[in-house]
Amino acid sequence: MKNYRNIVIVFLCIFFSACEAEWVMDLEVNEDESGKYSISILLDQEAQIYAIETGQTEIGGLQSIIESLPDGYGSSVYEKDNMFGIMVRNSFKSIDEFEEQLDVLSSNENTSLLLLPIKEIKIEIADGDYLVSGNFSTLFNFEDNKIDPLAAEQLYSGTLSVKLPGRITKPNLEEINDNTIIFAHSGLLEQTFEVESTTSNINIVRILIFSILAVAIYFFGRQVINNK
Repeated sequence: MKNYRNIVIVFLCIFFSACEAEWVMDLEVNEDESGKYSISILLDQEAQIYAIETGQTEIGGLQSIIESLPDGYGSSVYEKDNMFGIMVRNSFKSIDEFEEQLDVLSSNENTSLLLLPIKEIKIEIADGDYLVSGNFSTLFNFEDNKIDPLAAEQLYSGTLSVKLPGRITKPNLEEINDNTIIFAHSGLLEQTFEVESTTSNINIVRILIFSILAVAIYFFGRQVINNK
């Protein structure tokens, strides 16, 4: 399956020598191990024009991905700037369900293209600590296919965003927006990604707040009774 994936991406990049493809995955994990994710593949105008000229829709071969999606997935045609493509989305109630969903996508030669840039991704939760980690794939084999690395950078770009509950502890950044970490994937090298967060301190604060409220309610009740 991996060889098939690499052949497909290399073929597309050679065939659309002037086109650009973009891959985006957004993953959100909740405190109760549930979550949701979306995966988008976008093509630029060069690829869209070619698809139309060859009798396909604007999204070209991406249509086969939508048609092969298993039950439970939502999909839509997606537009961003001058790029056009598809967005696929789903939710999960547990980590096991998330892993099962990705296994199903990987088992089909069409839907497996959605996970083309991801070599491995896993979610781990223990004692209020959350971890999302994995590896990006190398999409371009320069030696076998003689693709110029500089040209490859113009052909493909990818991003993975991960949102976790609690406080982000890794990577250690000064500014984090909406508890979300974004990783860029070039396709040129095998890259790793890792995000960690914790809800331990948050839970302690919650307990303290509830305790203070309970004590305040108790003494307020006593005061009311005494006044009677």
